[in-house]
Amino acid sequence: MALSVEFGDVISPELNARVRALEHLIRARGVGGVVETVPSYRSLLVYYDPFVVAYGALIAALKELLPHARPAALPPSRLVELPATYGGDLGFDLDAAAKKLGLGPDELARLHAGAEYLVHFIGFTPGLPYMGGLPDRLAIPRLEQPRTATPPGSIGIGGAQCCIYSVESPGGFWIIARTPLRLYDPAAADPVLLRPGDRVRFRMIGRAEYQALAAAVAAGTFTPAITPE
Repeated sequence: MALSVEFGDVISPELNARVRALEHLIRARGVGGVVETVPSYRSLLVYYDPFVVAYGALIAALKELLPHARPAALPPSRLVELPATYGGDLGFDLDAAAKKLGLGPDELARLHAGAEYLVHFIGFTPGLPYMGGLPDRLAIPRLEQPRTATPPGSIGIGGAQCCIYSVESPGGFWIIARTPLRLYDPAAADPVLLRPGDRVRFRMIGRAEYQALAAAVAAGTFTPAITPE
């Protein structure tokens, strides 16, 4: 069974921090009967075993934690650097997105790579991050007709969000770049690269470096640049 804790009805870093703080406190305090937690922009879905904890008892435990579910309760965040190649066949929507926004492709790429992004939550497919922090100038409606397949590693923008496709899947975001890193690797000790609360920066790289890094990732010799706060 499950219950949802709703914190609001808007997308904001502050609201999302409270969602993530409650999830952290549930784990840190070892709230009995909780099987899994699933954060979103503004809410936390809590799966629980009714044979271990009654609904009323779980509500009481969560209400006790809620006043403490603040950013100060969160562990230090991580800064993750993701190499990315913009345009061409790797960022195949860059030119069209730039035209729709009234920008040059290079300017769009520069604005996108110059921002810092916050991972609000992971969802849709394993390891796919929904990220805030997209510059206002790059806000763009999603594609009118979503594509049926998007390559893994594709970096997309849509609305006020940025995401990175972790596996091949349908999608309606404008693909402006691609990273050679694997966002989801089921064979890895830690299959999901990014975590809610991570801060992400993109480092622009050329096609030759992309290919070299892709080879290193495939060989298991590449270590992503992750810095604790």
